[in-house]
Amino acid sequence: MKNYKVIFSMITVLLLSAGCDYIIDREEKDVIPASQVLNTLGGVEAVLFQVYEIARSVHENNEISCYKQCGTDLVADGTHMVDVNTGGMRGMNQYDNGLSANSGPLNDIWNGYYRAIANCNLVIQASEEFPTRDASEEAAILRFRGEAKALRAYVYLELVRRWENIPLAVPLPEGSSPVREAPLAATSEIYDLILSDLNEAVTLLPKRSEAAGVGAPSQGLANILLLETNLDLGNWAEAAQAAEAIISDGSYELQPLDHIFGLDGGKEGEESNNELIFSWVFDPAIQARPQRTVQMYVPLYDRVPGIARTLEQGARPWSRLSPSPYYWTLFDEDDGRLRAWHKLEWTIDDEANVMEGWDLKNGDVATKEYVLAWADGREREARYTEPTCTKNWEDGTYGRTDADAEGFRNVIVYRYAQAFILGAEAHFRNGNTARALELINTIRDRAFGDTNHRFTTLDEETILEENARELGHEGHRWYTLKRLGLLVERVRLHNPNGGPNIQDYQVRWPIPQPFIDLAGVEQNPGY
Repeated sequence: MKNYKVIFSMITVLLLSAGCDYIIDREEKDVIPASQVLNTLGGVEAVLFQVYEIARSVHENNEISCYKQCGTDLVADGTHMVDVNTGGMRGMNQYDNGLSANSGPLNDIWNGYYRAIANCNLVIQASEEFPTRDASEEAAILRFRGEAKALRAYVYLELVRRWENIPLAVPLPEGSSPVREAPLAATSEIYDLILSDLNEAVTLLPKRSEAAGVGAPSQGLANILLLETNLDLGNWAEAAQAAEAIISDGSYELQPLDHIFGLDGGKEGEESNNELIFSWVFDPAIQARPQRTVQMYVPLYDRVPGIARTLEQGARPWSRLSPSPYYWTLFDEDDGRLRAWHKLEWTIDDEANVMEGWDLKNGDVATKEYVLAWADGREREARYTEPTCTKNWEDGTYGRTDADAEGFRNVIVYRYAQAFILGAEAHFRNGNTARALELINTIRDRAFGDTNHRFTTLDEETILEENARELGHEGHRWYTLKRLGLLVERVRLHNPNGGPNIQDYQVRWPIPQPFIDLAGVEQNPGY
């Protein structure tokens, strides 16, 4: 995408300043008409570029950057989740009063996504009226339309899964009078629009191998969204078909375990490896827009005597989230994912500061006994070297230091392995167990490095556990448990912080109070 700074400044006046106003236009404003901004390819591209900036911005916010990881059976509060706003990830994981209609962080997510939809609508509308002059312009505007359709579907899917009862953001014709009404649409209407957008996007978008990079929507992104949407709707055959379209795409290849989340080679290297379908891209050249996901799973290891804060050990800790005890029970010791995607122990690298009476040298493991002796009965401190997930960790590739609490690695949204895991479920539910076993065992073979750990039978629990092992802490678990009707049950069983609090109605989030007040719609039940 080009940097159309001048056009950006004009477009900002097309979008209204308050979040709810992206749905409801409350007052007349002096604006540059959309027709004057969107009648050039540069203008259309600039509006579309803002969709990426807006949608990825959730990862720039300490309060919500890992909201999709919260509130499941795989995660627990980190030792310093208490430092998070009660209405942010803390409330999302604990299911307490912080998960309320007055939560500022929830309102930020809602508003941001509707801002993204507003821009998608502008691009789609412009594509229908664009005065193309040659075949090249025609191809470009159709690609922009495909990207806007895929991204609008992505955002609507995020919204409808979290809230269920949401409005459709329908653009008003130029010159229309302001309106206050924004009725909540039927869930079926939202899903119909998502399917329509994605079915068209598949025909308009290139394959990832032909696209501009891992941050550009491709046929693979449209198909994996079709896969997820059809699973939500119980359309097993259509979901299986979407999975097969991804698997046979030719753009993708399962990678070695230590390559998938690597940073070697930077943005053009491992961050663009052929397992990745779509990522939110962060540019280290834009220092004012880092992402905040990188440090959330790093425990406060550097407070333990003898362990120094270094990039090798995890850099600056933040300790907002931690894998739940249940999560660790899912792995066999010889599952390669266990060590490739997690840090299981910390080592002494400052032996001069080891506690008196302990013969530990640099390179030795800081044993559980050592840490417990230092903690001296303090429960929180005893967790400072607990094992954790490293999928989002960042080293010094982009100039990060051990003192930085943010980074610039991309946030992976979808990857090829997901087509195998979800495709196995789709085929299983559609009665094709043989194909389901073939797909899920492909992932097992990679995980163990042999064919000795293959499943010979399948049931829902087997698939759900393999889903956790492969995709855990990537932001898909909440939706999976909700879709299967297991969210409340599994949180109660395995989330030590949310389990005591979660109520049945919390399978959907509260509609933000500012929107309720403005539009006069009914709040979701229970809130």
